[in-house]
Amino acid sequence: MFSTRVMEVEVAGGQINAIEANHAAQAITRAKGGNGQGHSRPNPGEPGYDENSKPQQPSSNKNYSYMVKGTQNRPAEYNDGNWQDWLVTYNQQGMLYNESLIGNNDKDDKDLYLGKKGAEALYEVHQTILNEGSTCPKELRSEADMLISEKGEIAVNFLGGSTCWNSSLGYYVYPDGQKPTSLNDVNVVLVFPNTQDGHKTASYNGETTKGIFTGDCVKLKYYPNIASGSTKGATYEFPAGYRIGFVLATNAWSDRVSGKNNNLRYRSATSSGLSVNDQGKAFDAPRTAVYKYKDKDTNKEYVMVSFEDHTDDENFSDVVITLTTRATIDDIPEIDEKVETSELKGIYAFEDLWPAAGDFDMNDVMTKATYSKLMDTKNKIYEESYTFKTYGNYATLTNGLAVRLDGVSATDKLEFYVKAAGAEEFTALETTYDATDRVVVLTNDVTSNKGAEYKVKVIHAESSPVEKQTIDAEPFIFRAEDGGDAVAWWEVHLTGYAPTSKMNRNYFGKGEDRSQPAKNIFYVRSGNYPFAFFLAGANETDLSKMLDPKNESVAIDKLYSGYTEWVTSNGAQSAAWYKAE
Repeated sequence: MFSTRVMEVEVAGGQINAIEANHAAQAITRAKGGNGQGHSRPNPGEPGYDENSKPQQPSSNKNYSYMVKGTQNRPAEYNDGNWQDWLVTYNQQGMLYNESLIGNNDKDDKDLYLGKKGAEALYEVHQTILNEGSTCPKELRSEADMLISEKGEIAVNFLGGSTCWNSSLGYYVYPDGQKPTSLNDVNVVLVFPNTQDGHKTASYNGETTKGIFTGDCVKLKYYPNIASGSTKGATYEFPAGYRIGFVLATNAWSDRVSGKNNNLRYRSATSSGLSVNDQGKAFDAPRTAVYKYKDKDTNKEYVMVSFEDHTDDENFSDVVITLTTRATIDDIPEIDEKVETSELKGIYAFEDLWPAAGDFDMNDVMTKATYSKLMDTKNKIYEESYTFKTYGNYATLTNGLAVRLDGVSATDKLEFYVKAAGAEEFTALETTYDATDRVVVLTNDVTSNKGAEYKVKVIHAESSPVEKQTIDAEPFIFRAEDGGDAVAWWEVHLTGYAPTSKMNRNYFGKGEDRSQPAKNIFYVRSGNYPFAFFLAGANETDLSKMLDPKNESVAIDKLYSGYTEWVTSNGAQSAAWYKAE
């Protein structure tokens, strides 16, 4: 899978600013992009329909899932394939024929069918809880095979995806208390042979390998004699006392997205101990997020299942399905009414010899900012917080770190926390909020607690949550004049940001500074070196050279060959100059 983060850059007035274009909201738009897009499923009697379109061995003109039982000459990575494809029929692109799907005209099954709009709405819920652009919180990762406590019928609805792989999805059933010990012991039935929905892979020609549509709904069958390879006794009614699980085989469809032809052993199963890594070994950690969501407007409950098909981003949103049932399904984790999600903002770097030229190693104070919000399934935000992680900087001067908050209202409550390097929990931070300057002092000396993390939390009134992010945070460094004067401060902000009322403005215009306070122009200088910059989306790995003590006092353009070109081109060239070379 590839990241959804797009890095854009701009340089204005000496400030270096790499801007992250966050496409989380666009992910929902992609899910709403429509099912047509030049492809449709042929029905019996139509051109392209083939009653025998389920290939059992390779063919020069047919595509298939490598997981189907009996497939010959498949890559070794898929030799664990023992899946049955009794349930569905599909064309050479992996799209299910309408005869395998529940649709608008299936009046007997309309309670199992969400339809495209219903699936889109649930995908929005999922995006609220597990945003594809963020790492899935560990507390939401789970392994849960669903217990059928009362007999009935079960259907699977495809909601959406965020992946460059063409995977296959199957399900399996076993008596409660007799969980299989490995995937080799599981009798899997193929549901969706090709889970690529084409929305994320336009630049990879993913639409040509598309095999599934938002809203696709399949009614599952219980096969009591599957272990003996027989369909005898197959029924849509699942018996009570059994569990149902799901497994995703990464890139198991033979026709793949351009440039993504990797044969992969990854299997993501809802059963604990059944997922498999790329070495074919059982995976110890969850590869799925399984939870129950109740729509308060309709009072309907949905079992939501989302898969991580690879391990590169861990967003657990690569393939997302939900179950609609007439059975009673238990033992499903219920999500809290409110869920916290986090988003990396980036890294701020400061030169502490301002207004003098300095050595421009830009590592005197560096802090990574993460934004979090506590929200419900209706996208109402109840809490917003920023966490600032500091690093073992090598400055000889004493620098404090503060943050200026915008958007705090009179009804908001503020809380402050600190976590020392190596500690597991945050503890209360003894500091206060200066409402005049909207400033919170995180520490008077960054070096006194190297590697610490500082959290500023804004709690909105329970009766009036906000509709979107309202709190912005701007970190800056400061020193109290004469070692303790609480009135006059020396401060360094990003280019263009005004100082606080405590600032000693006599520094402006001295040394290399070219600020013009009368015109509200602050912290600018001529040349290619800023006094501070912000790299959106950057992390400590990206800036490892700056954090290496061997590079102390080495100017940034000496460490990164693309830096000067980036600045002089106004961000048009070498946009990823800080990435590992």
